[in-house]
Amino acid sequence: MSVADWSGRDYARVSSLQRSVAAETLAGLVVDGTERVLDIGCGDGFLTRQIADRLTGGYIVGVDASPRMVTAAGEGGASAAAGPVFVCADARRLPFAGTFDMVVSFNALHWVPRLGEALAGIATVLRPGGRALIQMVCGSPRPSIESTAMQVAGAARWAPYFTGFSAPFTHPDPAGFGELAQRSGLQVDSVTVRDREWDFGTTEQFTAWCTVGCTAWTDHIPEPERAEFVDDLVGAYEPVVGRPGLFRFMQLRAELHTSAVSRPAQR
Repeated sequence: MSVADWSGRDYARVSSLQRSVAAETLAGLVVDGTERVLDIGCGDGFLTRQIADRLTGGYIVGVDASPRMVTAAGEGGASAAAGPVFVCADARRLPFAGTFDMVVSFNALHWVPRLGEALAGIATVLRPGGRALIQMVCGSPRPSIESTAMQVAGAARWAPYFTGFSAPFTHPDPAGFGELAQRSGLQVDSVTVRDREWDFGTTEQFTAWCTVGCTAWTDHIPEPERAEFVDDLVGAYEPVVGRPGLFRFMQLRAELHTSAVSRPAQR
């Protein structure tokens, strides 16, 4: 499976939604300052640096599968003695083992189709007794922007570009998330789900956000036609939420930990 290589600079320009949602979680993140932390799906590194500022005696590493995201993150430099350091890595094949006291991931793991492999990777990189805080989009009866993109990709106008294409995302069923986590070597402390919305104000602003966020689809389309695909996506999504510029999503937040005794994760 190829990984979409998002532009870190473009993401920084339109990422107010992601930063606002993650900031709510960061406000409740409890650290004593000595933790070794891994941020999976660090994007442009904005939130990774905020955590680094709180680690007076620890450090943080940010990983992202997108090379351009990692490049943009690295251009920001280190904001504290704790780092961060940024590494390009697939969440399913993390180049660490038993290294971290804490893993965080904000609005990223729904871009890993085989989520169980990513959860098993988290269990592997955590030290015994380590903890994880995961926030991601999950399944709901309402069609998501990503499932709407798949619908548009299947339309006659676009289908020739998507032969053999599989969904580049996963929206786990919240009811089954705990069992999946346990099979992957993680124990569940809590799982909460919230129905969220974000009003971009105008169709133009929402289109700009979609243009950056749907490169997993538009990378398969000749560049002169990509804007047309995004316009079709925005047009197909508006009836789902009821008015222009509105975005709705179901958010899963999970707190997890590993056993105090090290054991191999079950895949």
